[in-house]
Amino acid sequence: MVKILRASEMGFCMGVRRAVQIMQGEARPDNPVYSVGEIVHNPHVVRALDAGGVRQLPGPDEVDGDIGAATAERVKEGRVAITAHGVGQRVLEQLEASGLDIVDTTCPIVTRAQRYGQKFVRDGWHVLIFGDPGHKEVRGIVGWTRDGKGESHATIVESASLEHLREVVENFPGGFPNKVGLMAQTTHKMEDFAKFVGNLMLLKRDHNFEMHVVNTLCHATTGQQEVAAALAQQVDVMVVVGGRKSANTRHLKEVCEEQGTTAHHIEGPDELDASWFEGVELIGLTAGASTPDYSIDEVEARLRELLKI
Repeated sequence: MVKILRASEMGFCMGVRRAVQIMQGEARPDNPVYSVGEIVHNPHVVRALDAGGVRQLPGPDEVDGDIGAATAERVKEGRVAITAHGVGQRVLEQLEASGLDIVDTTCPIVTRAQRYGQKFVRDGWHVLIFGDPGHKEVRGIVGWTRDGKGESHATIVESASLEHLREVVENFPGGFPNKVGLMAQTTHKMEDFAKFVGNLMLLKRDHNFEMHVVNTLCHATTGQQEVAAALAQQVDVMVVVGGRKSANTRHLKEVCEEQGTTAHHIEGPDELDASWFEGVELIGLTAGASTPDYSIDEVEARLRELLKI
């Protein structure tokens, strides 16, 4: 008989749960809150919040530049929500200056990363951020690394490989800095961040430079990855539930695959394919940090229906 094993740690992390609860407490259909981009990277949660009065502003999902002024112009009056991924310092200052009521749902762990980036620059260090250049959280952190002239002192490094880091170091504008602060996108894997730090040390071992490493990884996300990896070693196939845009969900799938286990990333039960489970005895089920409990339950229910268990 086929069995489904659920990960002991999965679904909403503290930051996402906090953001959703704040939104649910603040918004009403007749008195909406306007969100600067998606509150979280999960379409089911976004739709549910929209029904409750959280309106996503049209236009690009930006977190830096003059988007704060543009947001204030569009809203005119009312309340504006800063998402769990946070925004850059300039956006926050523009929103505060607009006089709008700000509902800040920035994850405290992201806020901590932003403050480290700000402190590094203030103390004369250049910031190296190990992360996805297109990710909203990373772009927001970069927005906190600007000096008094508005110039950013951060470089985003998207790969921990020795080859990529060598290219970054050798082509650094004006030469590689003597003082660098290292941090990571909060949802990245600990192993990859450690590889990033270690490879940079290898490349610069013959040079005199200072390096300050700050662990900005989310412990909840790291814990979910560890549990998913252990579960993947026990089962024949993994089902990973979460939004397509969710970086931590994609990383969960990668972690499972690194164990040699086939993994399928889906947003909802309708995407399940019975052919994935032919000849399978054990199915592992996990979910990203922005996936609500009801989505996980719906996927398991559909699995049981599909496989008649």
